Amino acid sequence: MTWATRAVLLLLIAGGIAARIYDLGYPESLIFDEHHFVKNARNYLATRSDWNDHPPLGKLVIALGLLAEGDNATGWRLASSTCGVLLVLLSYLVGARTFGRREAGLYAAAFVAASGFLIVYSRTAHLDGMLATVMTGAALVMWRSKSRLGMLASTALIGVAASIKFTGIVLTLPWALLSFRRFGVEKRTVALLTGGLGLMVGTYVALFSLGLAVAGEPHGVADVGLKSLELLQHHWGLDDWENAATSRWYTWFIPLNRINMHFVRNGSEIRALTTADNPVLWWGVNVAVAWSAFLLIRRSLEPAGRSYLLLLWTVPLLPWIFTNRDSYIYHYVPSYAFGLMLLGGSVAMLERPVLRFIFVAAVAVVFVFCAPVWSTIPFAADSWLHRIFY
Repeated sequence: MTWATRAVLLLLIAGGIAARIYDLGYPESLIFDEHHFVKNARNYLATRSDWNDHPPLGKLVIALGLLAEGDNATGWRLASSTCGVLLVLLSYLVGARTFGRREAGLYAAAFVAASGFLIVYSRTAHLDGMLATVMTGAALVMWRSKSRLGMLASTALIGVAASIKFTGIVLTLPWALLSFRRFGVEKRTVALLTGGLGLMVGTYVALFSLGLAVAGEPHGVADVGLKSLELLQHHWGLDDWENAATSRWYTWFIPLNRINMHFVRNGSEIRALTTADNPVLWWGVNVAVAWSAFLLIRRSLEPAGRSYLLLLWTVPLLPWIFTNRDSYIYHYVPSYAFGLMLLGGSVAMLERPVLRFIFVAAVAVVFVFCAPVWSTIPFAADSWLHRIFY
């Protein structure tokens, strides 16, 4: 890697982290779906019932931010911002480990850091950024674990992910496939799968029970089961597609489904928060996924970590592919994060240094120009349409 490329990557990481924490207390009011999660975080602190339709953990973590910073905009978003910064670090570790080279980790971290889509969900009190961070941590532990004990331990993180949003359970598939690949089909592997599923469910039940207890509700195993079933039935029935923000999963690859979470014009100045991402990264992920799938079909996908990241990109999409449940662009957050890690490793493997630099430079130019619409930095109103691209 040339010194110039390394410098740009490090600047992207620094800029992406800065964009996640800049003036986190603005706007001072709840935006988009924040009310679902912040109001229920308040409910937990007041020992009141949670009326939101997701498991408790994400809202309990938001409540910790309220305890740390107070019931204000910074406190609401502290958990998401912390998870967003942690995701950058985990992306480095995943990229370096799966591609077997530190440079791949640096590219992965830089691309995750510079993604406006991920920055927005790191700056708002939503669950999707938290979910992506925990899923990435689970994916790292699974890939690093060479022993049955390590693979067993990784299931606890899958249980944590499912305790934020039910869709975190999809990591069970890559976990099972890795277990069979490493240890073969034998009695001890079956025992590992059984124990892993037990630990996964046990972790989920314990965390859900904690939420019910904090809310002052019955919190036995049966209570967790009944409450979970109630929430799942509710989700299954959300299939009317009446909300204007809904979008089908296959439309997410063409970046037309942005959500403007905040937009305030004050004279000639705008402060905004929109999910329209860096197009170099968005289309880059599409190309990296398509190319990796092509190599997989040809059975020439190397290194093995590339196929692993392709699987991790795929499995979070499965709930939206195989059901008619209302879906939104933010459901793409975990897949997209893994896609950026796949893109990072793919760019790192390009043979010509000049191509790597050109791609990274293009990402950086767009990041500098568009960062204000992802982080509420004030900018000139007449440049709004240019900065969102779409």
